Amino acid sequence: MVKDPKLVPMFEELEHAVASCSEDARRQVHKRLHVVLARFEAQGCHVPQRMHELDDMLAASRIEDTFDNIPV
Repeated sequence: MVKDPKLVPMFEELEHAVASCSEDARRQVHKRLHVVLARFEAQGCHVPQRMHELDDMLAASRIEDTFDNIPV
């Protein structure tokens, strides 16, 4: 559970943005999301599991995209 109720709408907005943005924009969102989550954790803030899952999903997508562009 998120301790700061102001963060809930921000997280929901972020999830929606990731779902509806282009691939290039998604990469930029992932970079920023990863930095924000790391900062929250470094400050001892609780990060919801769904934000970790979103970060992991975006990282896996970037890795998969890398292999899609490798000639066989």
